[in-house]
Amino acid sequence: MPNRLSQKKDFFDSEFCQHKNFWQKRKVSVLSDMMFDLHNRKFARQVSHVATRHPIRKILVTSVQVPKRDRKLRTVFNRFQKTRHSVDFAPARMMQGKGKFSNINKALSQVNLSDYDWVIVTDDDVDLPPRFLDMFIPLCEIMKLKISQPAHRYHSYTSFTFNYRKWNSIARVTRYVEDGPVTAFHRDAMSYLFPFPELRWAWATDILFCHEAHRHNHNVGIVDYTAIEHLKPAGNDYSVQEAMTEARAFLARRSLQPDRQELFRSTEILRRIDHNFLNCDIMV
Repeated sequence: MPNRLSQKKDFFDSEFCQHKNFWQKRKVSVLSDMMFDLHNRKFARQVSHVATRHPIRKILVTSVQVPKRDRKLRTVFNRFQKTRHSVDFAPARMMQGKGKFSNINKALSQVNLSDYDWVIVTDDDVDLPPRFLDMFIPLCEIMKLKISQPAHRYHSYTSFTFNYRKWNSIARVTRYVEDGPVTAFHRDAMSYLFPFPELRWAWATDILFCHEAHRHNHNVGIVDYTAIEHLKPAGNDYSVQEAMTEARAFLARRSLQPDRQELFRSTEILRRIDHNFLNCDIMV
């Protein structure tokens, strides 16, 4: 008799949060984003009130410098620079044959990380909303997120539909945050995550990040209000099969058996900000 447990699909075989609904399909996604943008205007005054009164934070932004894509990276860095917060940049020169976080580790090892409240790892193929950090950082902090990401717009390329922005949500505490294209690490999380795992393709590092955060009783989550657009799909420049094989071996070494239905859920959703009062839905 076949072992039913052996037939269970793992994280990478699962199709949970893989199929787009009608509004998420690229043919109508621009219209969907327009509807979201109009709806989210009702949050603008609330978020602005929080953003302008939030303490100034010191933020380090890092990214891998891919050859012949310097212009793209400068454009992204310029977007991050338009903020009231104090921002420094630590571009990571790409080392041949090394993965994303190997390059990031080398760049960050030359920086005094204790000087920074947040470290943000970004790709160079993202489009950020205006004054992104002014809104993103305060919303992360009022939700007490230690690892976070901005949600994706519907016209964005994302690996999982779970990461698309949610209707009538400003931000949410989740069980999972992806390790790109933009991931933010609070200083508290950096204390136990750095140096990052040095995988060639970086798949499954986010599963470890979230596991460690939960082990330390820290929140991870997604900021829906500051949704970004990822301009190209993941896996275009490398072998998906090799990345998956490496990720499975990495998880096995760590004795991690992630389940998408367990990870891809929100536990708290911020619906409204009234001065110092947060109106949240607590998910059971």
